[in-house]
Formats: sequence, structure tokens, C-alpha cells
Amino acid sequence: MRTLSCCIAVMALLCVSVAPALAQPPFRVGVFDSRAVAVAYAQSPAFSPEVAQLQAQYQKAKADKNDALAAELETKGQTQQALLHLQGFSIGSVSEILARFKDAVEAVAREARVSVVVSQYELAYQGPNIETVDVTEALVKRINGSPKVMAMLGELKRNKPLPMLDALSMRDKR
Repeated sequence: MRTLSCCIAVMALLCVSVAPALAQPPFRVGVFDSRAVAVAYAQSPAFSPEVAQLQAQYQKAKADKNDALAAELETKGQTQQALLHLQGFSIGSVSEILARFKDAVEAVAREARVSVVVSQYELAYQGPNIETVDVTEALVKRINGSPKVMAMLGELKRNKPLPMLDALSMRDKR
């Protein structure tokens, strides 16, 4: 009986000493504030040509007296503005923006040593084996690291996102 007890004790000690070596390191997830990505993109040189193209098409449609096309382009512009409000003031998805900067997202993920990059507002649950790494600043720098945009990051951090309905209700005051 004593031999059996000793064997059990030795096995228990082996299990305890081996368990930490078998423990998995935490799964690292890069998270970002989607509002910051939207603001950086909307202020970037990549966005300006899109707006200019839409405005030029609208002006041409008006000049050609193509009222149907002009109305369609005006609606598109208003919808684009509503989308920007959702993205920049609330928690609207910026996946289409990040798709344009795929190489930058990949580089940021590599530098931060994360396996996944996701909006912090889309992380509905985080288990104990998950480690989050904020990659917001690194993403923003690669999209538009202008001093103006970088200064906006602090303001975003101090304010919670608006509810999506409130962001949709915003009107462009230009």
C-alpha cells in the first residue's frame, strides 16, 4: 500500500511540475478604435479623390440637366456622409476602409505580434486566455499620421462612441 501511495505522490508531483510547461501562452488579439480609423481615412489623401470624383460627377449631371443621375449622386453623397458619421462617431464597421490598407494592417499585426486584428467594439467576449493589444495608434499612423489626426486620437479616447441611431441622425452642418 505504501508503494502505491508513493507512486501516486510521484505522479501528482510530475503532473504539477509539467502542467506549467504545457500551458498555452495567451492568444494575442490586436484591437483598435474603429472611430480613429474612420477619422484618419476621412482626413487622408486616399479619401479626397473619392469625394472629388463624386462631386465632379454630380456637377456634370447638373450641367447636363440629367436630373435622375444628379438625384442618385446626391443620395449617394448623403448616404456616404451618414456612413462616415456611423464610423467616425459611433461603432460602424470600417472593414471596407481597412481592406484598402491590407498591407498596413498586416504590418501592424506583425509588429504587435498579434494573430487577429478586430475593432474593440466587436469583441463581445474575451476569455481568460486572450490578451488584447491596442493597435489603434499604429493603424492610424499608417493610414494618415498627420499631426492633426494624431491629436484627434486623444479626443476620441476621452469620449465614448455615440449610439448608432444618434450618429445616423446627425446632419452635415457644412
